[in-house]
Amino acid sequence: MKHFYILLLFLTITTISFGQVINEVDVDTPETDTAEFIELLHTPNTSLDGLVVVLFNGATDTSYNVFDLDGKTTDANGIFILANSALATGSDIDIGTSNSLQNGPDAIALYTGNASDFPNGTAVSNTNLLSGVVYNTSNADDTGLLAVIGGAQYNENENSSSNTQSIQRKTDGSYEVKNSTFRQENSVATCELSLTTVTTVCDAETSGTDTYTATVGFVGGGTSTYMVTSSAGSVDLSSGSPTSETTGTITITGINEGVNIVLTVQNGTLCDLSSTISSPTCVPDLSLPISEDFTYADGSLVGNGSWKTSSGTAGDLLVSSGKAVVQHGTPSEDVLLAFPPVSGSIYYGFDFSVITQSTPISGADSEYFVQLKNSGSTYTAKVDIVPPSSTGDFSVGIATTKNTADAVWATDLNYDTTYRLIVKFDPAANIATLWIDPSQESDTQITGEDGADTTVSVTSFGFRQSDSSKNEGVLVDNLRIAETFNSLTLGSEKIKKTSFNLYPNPAKNDFITISSNRSGSIQVQVFDILGKQVIDSFVANGRLNISKLNTGMYLVKLTQKAATVTKKLIVQ
Repeated sequence: MKHFYILLLFLTITTISFGQVINEVDVDTPETDTAEFIELLHTPNTSLDGLVVVLFNGATDTSYNVFDLDGKTTDANGIFILANSALATGSDIDIGTSNSLQNGPDAIALYTGNASDFPNGTAVSNTNLLSGVVYNTSNADDTGLLAVIGGAQYNENENSSSNTQSIQRKTDGSYEVKNSTFRQENSVATCELSLTTVTTVCDAETSGTDTYTATVGFVGGGTSTYMVTSSAGSVDLSSGSPTSETTGTITITGINEGVNIVLTVQNGTLCDLSSTISSPTCVPDLSLPISEDFTYADGSLVGNGSWKTSSGTAGDLLVSSGKAVVQHGTPSEDVLLAFPPVSGSIYYGFDFSVITQSTPISGADSEYFVQLKNSGSTYTAKVDIVPPSSTGDFSVGIATTKNTADAVWATDLNYDTTYRLIVKFDPAANIATLWIDPSQESDTQITGEDGADTTVSVTSFGFRQSDSSKNEGVLVDNLRIAETFNSLTLGSEKIKKTSFNLYPNPAKNDFITISSNRSGSIQVQVFDILGKQVIDSFVANGRLNISKLNTGMYLVKLTQKAATVTKKLIVQ
């Protein structure tokens, strides 16, 4: 019994003396997180046998990975590294190529034991716990992890510079966030400056080559003299110079669309920072009249043509088999098609059908599925679908801005039947008018007062897909938007014209897909920004090889029989 107590006392002293050895953690690094690491610091040239590093997921407070340290030792400086493949060398533990460390709220802990003691899904515990740190990147505290591991939760992004900074242990055992000191003592001098958020804005949006302006934020300035240069465009430090200001914004102006740039900030000593900035695609608003036939590959509507997400989750509103699918009851997304402001009357029309419901539509609701938007951010000329008045499957009418439907409806329409719908909005009279299958403007119509602000212009058409389960799925084709009625009345076969599609754009691989809504081969002529033709080919199978094109912007002329269109292509 005496020997047993002596051994127990020895183990207790050993555990206490081990202390906090997690020295530095970097979980959020540039691009796809390929420079993550965990740095341990203890007595130099000390065996780490019998120890294990465990990663805990804050969502469940259970383990998601484990690394056994048997056979490993600290180096001559007392450091041992677990890192992504790009950083790991020698006897380091390679934790994977990228995204190996979750960004938080999560935890990293050192235990006595073996990897087999911590299969994935093991609850966090303080049994045999030697060292641990709870961290995040601008997330709320994880009380479950903190209750077991202790200490505070440290935010790697507290300085808005998580890509260049890490969580580092101080001499008192607590942690701070500052620029990474990988494989070095945390007290070593570092570059205090960090580059933060990058934004790009088109100076104009035309069919030609536009210019754009880029801005790069910084923190930690004002401690050295910096030289700021850009590989293209002109550097403007009027909104903040890292030499004289603690925080600010570096602006680069006059960059040609399609040209990616590198911003460099240097002080000749510790700081040698750079930020790669990708060109935006400057797509102009469409001019009226607009024709949209949805001849795109199945998937998200946004990213095709000039459709953009207005609210909700980008990519949730779909196009399928050449039709827009506005499906209520799924994740929500509003998408808009912008055009120059229209101050007078404006019309939109499309072919639509309502998908058969498993249960009848019941009750009036405000789940309108199409709308116009004005420059004052008000939605107007909205169309709603509600139960039928007597027979049929549904009725359709104007929904006011108060989200209530007018009393007059086009009634008793049927599921899976295509109708031509036309809507007129007159902002001066504050009236929206709706027709179903009209041949002329004097045909039977539904009018309703609309509560929109009549002092501003209409600037876009939109689809509205909500997560409400109270309404239907609608298929839409042959959309037309114009300032007169007559251009919207023709049936779908008569109004359909050749429409081309080119994707992905921007292109990042060796091939792009080119298609149209007509049969037959397509002539493809590609020109660089100087007007030199670099490709002249015919596409019959939809694929064009662009592997010989350099990074930049090109103009693509597509010709099929009598139809011709020119599109921009960005190659990255």
